[in-house]
Amino acid sequence: MALRRLRNGNGLSTTDVARAVRMSQSKISRMENAEIGCYLDDLGTLFDFYRVPEPRRDELLAWARRAEERGQVQPVNPLLPVDWRAWLDFEDEATSVRGYQPLMIPGLLQTPEYASAVIRATAPGLADHQVDEMVASRMARQGRLSRSRPVRLDAIIEEDVLFRPFGQAGALYRQLRHLVDSASRRTITVRLIRRDVELHAGLTGSFVILDYDDEPSLVLLENKVASQFLDDEAQVAAYVESWAALAELACSEDESADLINDMISSMG
Repeated sequence: MALRRLRNGNGLSTTDVARAVRMSQSKISRMENAEIGCYLDDLGTLFDFYRVPEPRRDELLAWARRAEERGQVQPVNPLLPVDWRAWLDFEDEATSVRGYQPLMIPGLLQTPEYASAVIRATAPGLADHQVDEMVASRMARQGRLSRSRPVRLDAIIEEDVLFRPFGQAGALYRQLRHLVDSASRRTITVRLIRRDVELHAGLTGSFVILDYDDEPSLVLLENKVASQFLDDEAQVAAYVESWAALAELACSEDESADLINDMISSMG
């Protein structure tokens, strides 16, 4: 994210930078998106080109050295579903988050017990303290929803997700109640895609679009062992188009809230 900010701050494209420093455009993009490790010599070349001040340069190089010592490259730790540290950095700068989830409640809308159940199910090798740390991190992320200038969250969720049981009795009830309460905020929308809807653009899997005030949008794709951050204009546009198609198919906010409330009532 830091490399991306430096490039955008200079008003340059990845093609401009690649031509100037004699690296490939693909390499510049993959370094920015943490898809490959960064050699210190390459970073020095980029910092020279961006005219990074000495204190900031030293700070970034120190971070890179620590990452190199830890072997911090993609794919990420196979026990983790996503590189949380990189994702937190990207997400923290966003002004809006648009997410489509066909399999689970989005992380920003999960209760602690739901988050714990998801993490244990998807990464069974984690120790209890690791699960606790990841749950705490996920809950901390939700603080962005209640700041004085909160991030806007638009979530589209497949209806089937709401029927998947987990945890002890009452856990699903509390998660659904939390979902409705969250959707009542003016900066959060939750819309469902009914289980009987036709085949659609989301069949290739979940995705998240991050929007920024002064930078191009970014797309996150994730699987069990790695995360992929897309910033190519054409690729991002394809996901924005898919989002628009899914939004057309999804129920309205009010209808979605009614469906969730009907489920909650049936549990009473």
